[in-house]
Amino acid sequence: MSTFHTARHSARRTHRTAAHRAGAGVLAATALGLGASMMTATGAAAQGGPEAPASSTSTASAPSAGTATSSSSFDDVVRVGDRGIVVEQIQDKVGVTSDGVFGSETEQGVISWQNDHGLSADGIVGSETGSRMGLSSGSTTSTASSSETAAASTSSPASDSSIVETARGLVGTPYVMGGTSTSGFDCSGFVQHVYEAAGKDVPRTTQDQQAAATPVSDPQPGDIVFFGNPAYHNGIYAGDGKIIDAGNPSTGVSERDIWTDDVTYGRF
Repeated sequence: MSTFHTARHSARRTHRTAAHRAGAGVLAATALGLGASMMTATGAAAQGGPEAPASSTSTASAPSAGTATSSSSFDDVVRVGDRGIVVEQIQDKVGVTSDGVFGSETEQGVISWQNDHGLSADGIVGSETGSRMGLSSGSTTSTASSSETAAASTSSPASDSSIVETARGLVGTPYVMGGTSTSGFDCSGFVQHVYEAAGKDVPRTTQDQQAAATPVSDPQPGDIVFFGNPAYHNGIYAGDGKIIDAGNPSTGVSERDIWTDDVTYGRF
């Protein structure tokens, strides 16, 4: 019996046509191809990749990891008069003193940066410039509000790092009563000279400067410190409780700590 069945089964295999064998081969190849595709898709998905192999066209159009987002990723407007963390980030980008105050030095730095990067050079960090700089809109919460910016444009606030830099550049100049030049200053003559260098007109005497200034309770570097009311002395606020002033013949122009609480602050 075993011999008979073995022979009959063998005979049936030998009578299969070439077409049958070819058809089986096609089915096998199809099954293998489908299995390979499924395995490829499953394996890629398991690795966090696409569910199907991307074509060369789709690969080229897909953004790569770390690609910058669109220009709408930064939707704030930062300009002269603004303050805060985002201003410090801008200052780091353009290579100026990082004090968080958007003054004329920062504006000029932004203009140069915009020119170097083929952008409209208006000195304002809007969506396009901010996105190219890689700034985050979330970091603008400390920036001046729109109302503060409007006030800044009308009152021309003096809180500007360039004013402090000009004042520091005059440290060591002699004190001269009534002096208004680099050969010698008195206190108000020094303030007037520094402000004129920044393009700001202020009165000549200490008390007139106090009367004309806008009082502020949140002094920024570049504001004016007034001693007494009416004022008998003044100087440039340098930040961190310091003043740059033409004190007296023994000190000349110097930077030092503010030594009394009997002070007020003014801004032009």
